[in-house]
Amino acid sequence: MEYRYQTSESMAHLYPMVKIKGHLHINKEGKSTRTINLGNYKRADWGNATAPTIIDKNTYPFPYKASMTWLSPTEAKAFKAETPLDSDQIEKNWQQKDSDGYPLFEFIVAGMAPNGGLAVWLRGQRKSVLIATAKGQELDDTAVADMLGGKSIKEISQTALCQNPEILQHLLDNGLPPCDLFDHWMEQMEYRYMPLEEYWDGETWREYDEDDLFYDDIMLNELHVQRYDGTHHQLPDDISLLKYHKAGIPKQLALRWDEGDSHLSAYWWFDDQLLYPVLHHFFYSLAPGARTDLLLRLDSRHQRFEMALKGGEMLTQPIDIPQTTYQLIIFKDGHELYHSKNFNKEDGAWDW
Repeated sequence: MEYRYQTSESMAHLYPMVKIKGHLHINKEGKSTRTINLGNYKRADWGNATAPTIIDKNTYPFPYKASMTWLSPTEAKAFKAETPLDSDQIEKNWQQKDSDGYPLFEFIVAGMAPNGGLAVWLRGQRKSVLIATAKGQELDDTAVADMLGGKSIKEISQTALCQNPEILQHLLDNGLPPCDLFDHWMEQMEYRYMPLEEYWDGETWREYDEDDLFYDDIMLNELHVQRYDGTHHQLPDDISLLKYHKAGIPKQLALRWDEGDSHLSAYWWFDDQLLYPVLHHFFYSLAPGARTDLLLRLDSRHQRFEMALKGGEMLTQPIDIPQTTYQLIIFKDGHELYHSKNFNKEDGAWDW
């Protein structure tokens, strides 16, 4: 079968890429590839479709392979990578619809990362899924000379950085991107979110009793997440995040709930360089192979707000997630109730 879908490249904020060429490979009479449309760095966010929506009304088979050649100005290097794609799995995902019956996906997105990382997603406004990753090989000037119009990789990199002062300053302040950055972003861990299941008794966290009247008044409304692997999940009336699933580490998290007649919302921003070591140590050292609960501990009555990890037969008590790994702000009935000591986000940062 053939479907209508758009294509786009993607790159991470602060890590611009210059696509030399990129294709989705398809089995269609008279056409063996579709070009991955050029994106706009001003819209750069890992996993986001940075290309403008160019409506192609034609239909195509889903691709069986993605291939990209690009230049990474911050590293002054060029890379080539390709990855097989499961067209049957893409078709199965593409048939998903939201609660109103509208398709969830619009784009097939190919992302270029530092150190030759390539990722491919299906993306829509409310949800995206990761379908493939690969690590490419570095190319020298001779391999890309014809494609760069005779200019060197270094020359084009310098030009690109000079056109983006913010990128150049970030490079001067922080140096080259870590060699394992892509691996950390894309690592998949199995966990579920467990919000609002506990209260603070003054000394420790305890699970609510079934006959606790306050617990009966708690109603979870929405849970949305954006992840460092480039995926996002912003579907109302969807509880799949409360079930075990494999995903990358969270980047931003939003929770909305009611307590009686009051409406509350909480917003987290996570630092991947601080959070990843905590999660990696838990998943691979403390509780290897275990299904894990990510506890969202929110007790508005006692002004106590924390996060913890629970899972594995060897761990009888949850492990706290250091509050330094995230920023948090909470609202109640439209007014700020709490913010973490390290909170420094601008007003409105929670509107995503």
